[in-house]
Amino acid sequence: IAACDDAGRAALTGRLAASVAPPTARVFTTGDNAYPSGTARDFEECYAPAWGALRARTRPATGNHEWQTPGAAGYHAYFGEAAGPADATWYAYDAGTWRVVVLDSECDRVGGCDAGSPQGRWLAAELAKHPAGCSVAIWHRPRFSSGDRHGSDPAVAPLFEAVAAGGVDLVLNGHEHSYERFG
Repeated sequence: IAACDDAGRAALTGRLAASVAPPTARVFTTGDNAYPSGTARDFEECYAPAWGALRARTRPATGNHEWQTPGAAGYHAYFGEAAGPADATWYAYDAGTWRVVVLDSECDRVGGCDAGSPQGRWLAAELAKHPAGCSVAIWHRPRFSSGDRHGSDPAVAPLFEAVAAGGVDLVLNGHEHSYERFG
């Protein structure tokens, strides 16, 4: 979302997001919030000047760049409670009538993405506790992508299968750096 070596574009998108999002609206991210490595410095010097005005209402997801800092420490320090519990990088919240589930697609960093992993067990309980109505799941790496930069990621198949089986209405991902949608 923000990189110090491309501060102009980050500032433009930050201003655009602030101008179109009503003052009470939540803002979400799909990971890779602060380049190059998600350090506290990257967040303070690159992300904050461009997107910091939206910080109080942002609900972030982690990406592979946040994990370039051990424990995604820069991400947790910058977003604090807005990023969910301190001991996890997945969480859920309500946005109006929508239930939003934020997951971590860096499977190898969080103990896996399968049903028996900590995140998988949490997801199953979350979906059982909040049956689908209006629901969205957000994470970084896409299960399906026709892009040629990163492409589809089979490691997140268990997450995708769980939210699909749980009746989640919409899945949003980043990572590929392009817009694409599937029905």
